[in-house]
Amino acid sequence: MNKKTMVTILVLIVVVGAGLGLILIKSSSNKPKLKTTTVTRGDIEAIVVTTGTLDPVTMVEVGSEISGVIKSIAVDYNSRVQKGQVLAELDKASFEDALKENEANYRVAQAALDKAQVDLDEAKKSYDRAMDLFKKNMISAEDKEAADEQYQSAKDDVKVAQDGVKVAKSALDSSQVDLEHTNIRTPIDGVVFSRDVNIGQAVASRYQTPVLFKIADDLSKMRVECAVDEADVGKVKEGQKVRFAVEAFPEETFNGRVVQIRDEPDTSENVVTYTTIVEVSNPETKLMPGMTATVSIVTAEARNVLKIPNGALRYRPAGAPPRPVDKPTDKAALTQTGARRIPFVWIQGPNKKLIPVLIKTGITDNVYTEIVSGDLKEGDIVVTG
Repeated sequence: MNKKTMVTILVLIVVVGAGLGLILIKSSSNKPKLKTTTVTRGDIEAIVVTTGTLDPVTMVEVGSEISGVIKSIAVDYNSRVQKGQVLAELDKASFEDALKENEANYRVAQAALDKAQVDLDEAKKSYDRAMDLFKKNMISAEDKEAADEQYQSAKDDVKVAQDGVKVAKSALDSSQVDLEHTNIRTPIDGVVFSRDVNIGQAVASRYQTPVLFKIADDLSKMRVECAVDEADVGKVKEGQKVRFAVEAFPEETFNGRVVQIRDEPDTSENVVTYTTIVEVSNPETKLMPGMTATVSIVTAEARNVLKIPNGALRYRPAGAPPRPVDKPTDKAALTQTGARRIPFVWIQGPNKKLIPVLIKTGITDNVYTEIVSGDLKEGDIVVTG
């Protein structure tokens, strides 16, 4: 074998060896690698996430009960007011004129009643004298009947005068109330949230009371009105803790609690939600009405428990038998087939052999799940995918 032939054979051997090496490396790299994690201890919170809007606990709309023209305004946006304080005033001129006129009419009606009462007294005396004289046969029956008719007429005049006094008094009282209503007052202590009126503006209240001001009772106590999906509303209960955030303060978390779940459904584009009210403390008045809140309602919580990622519950090796099923007593755990799968996870045993471990799970935060019982302990390595 000459030298040239030997070189050629060596080159072929190197090339073939390199090719086999590449094939082995590629085959090794294509072999699936398992993702694993360690069983740990920690806290788990099951939450329902939704959004809502911040509002004062009580918002009162203040309007005018009478029509008129705004003469003056005593408050503005964000003004703090006390119950009974004047917010604005209508022009009083026409109402004062009406009051004077009704006072005069009342005096006239009262004078007419006084005169009718005097006439009745005179008619009564004449009637009594006529009756005495008739008994003594000193006047005729016609004279007696005339005295009786005059007496009855006087009594009727008194009733008419009394009715006139009542009508005049009612008109007088009404005009006094109208004059008082020219002062538009706040019915509660609070803060002026909005003002929808200006000086010189005409206010018409013939058909409905116009809203001129909105008064928030106390911005240190607010509420979040949020919409909970029908799939989650069964988990939400009064008294549950709530955390929420607003865009104005992205680094801060605020706290509250559920105080009401309303039974009335709200359907929009075939999505059914239920209004849930969250009570919020706002001592620094940072939170403002109308802010959008991202709300997390804590429906369940577990502290210092064993937990694993949810991926470990979903993982099943290729060729592994399906999980067995059990008849549950918890209706919420039923699947469409009327049973639930018994959860177990796969751990790495000796020589990285996969071993299934049966467990009982508790609450989940959709990332981790609580391990209530089973043959897992802290530090075990479980396969997640």
